[in-house]
Amino acid sequence: LASLGHRALRVHVATVNAFPSSLSKYEEFWSCLVDTVEDVKSLKGDLDKIKADTELKERVITYIWGACAQIRGELVFKTHKKVPRSYGIPGSMAPQQVAETIQWMIKSCAFMYGGLNIVTKTFNKMAPFSNPIFKDLFISQWFSVKGEGICCVDAFKHIPNTTLALICSHGSEYHFYLNKLERMQKDCPNWMKQFKKDLYESIWYTPSFYINISF
Repeated sequence: LASLGHRALRVHVATVNAFPSSLSKYEEFWSCLVDTVEDVKSLKGDLDKIKADTELKERVITYIWGACAQIRGELVFKTHKKVPRSYGIPGSMAPQQVAETIQWMIKSCAFMYGGLNIVTKTFNKMAPFSNPIFKDLFISQWFSVKGEGICCVDAFKHIPNTTLALICSHGSEYHFYLNKLERMQKDCPNWMKQFKKDLYESIWYTPSFYINISF
């Protein structure tokens, strides 16, 4: 039961609220657990036992809470691995030049745009959140074997702004990118809808398999 709650919170962090407050963790995490077992009659008795035992409930919620740091840690690790390929950074580039290039990408927000050329330091300002790093991390983090994106299709199929912002920043800049996405959603709804549709379909596409998604 606790493991189900742990996975439910991982999905919640990735698609709804990437940085839940420790002040609201009891209500938010318990809600995730309740929603998880809502349609599983065999587990409702276990849920009632946990609810009636304050100490047990505390232990379960503490365990579930670990999902927050876990998913952000996984993203940091996978981002570091994906950066060279996703951004076309050659292995021959000197470490100092790599550091300077990454600093430029972060400072200018170039890292999130399509058409990025790290040599000429140019990018397509009309293609925000379109860098290959987004697709690469979606697949690596959520659409690998038994990934949450496959097990919980409805949560990911519309590419939540929360997920995109979490890829951009696993820390203090998260809300900056989330606000940017929300403004784009308001000002350019048709573009955002098509962008997310294209991204989601590209995640599912392989030479031998294609899933047609209705938006």
